[in-house]
Amino acid sequence: MSVRFDTSACMVAFRAHVIATLLVVQEEYKALAESHMLTPEGREDLTSEEITVLGDFIMANVSGGADAAMDCFGTGSLMDTSNPALPAYKSSKFWNKYRTGNGIVSRERGSYTNIYGQPAYSNSNVGGIDLEQKGGKFAPRPPSHAMQTAARWFVIGEIQYIWLTAMAAFPWGKYIVVGPD
Repeated sequence: MSVRFDTSACMVAFRAHVIATLLVVQEEYKALAESHMLTPEGREDLTSEEITVLGDFIMANVSGGADAAMDCFGTGSLMDTSNPALPAYKSSKFWNKYRTGNGIVSRERGSYTNIYGQPAYSNSNVGGIDLEQKGGKFAPRPPSHAMQTAARWFVIGEIQYIWLTAMAAFPWGKYIVVGPD
């Protein structure tokens, strides 16, 4: 009688198990990040990306657009200036050239491209007028740091629990093959 381990079948099944576990991790992270967001627009702007498989490298991403970024890093004079994408944004066509600081100010009359990449029009006669004092849609918003908070919580223990549970549930013994000599 011989005993062998069917490595090939195990690796195929294990890869599928890892991908399924990553989908769970991805959705747990997304739900946790959404729960820390301060705006419904930020929550609705998060997307679970498709799982990426490059050889033995498997990756799951949660991404967000402008609303998620504004929720996470804040807006106007309350924005978190440690946002690593802020310098690129400030040097792009989306940044209002009249914003000498971070406060929300008017644009001069004319067409421009808004933060969503869509055409917009300003009716203001003068650029650079402080709009934050008006409040409403111009009020600055504090950062939620929702995605960063979710990532820290995952590192503290949530992700370890998910992986340990997943590894314990994998049927390793199923790939032990006992047969005649």
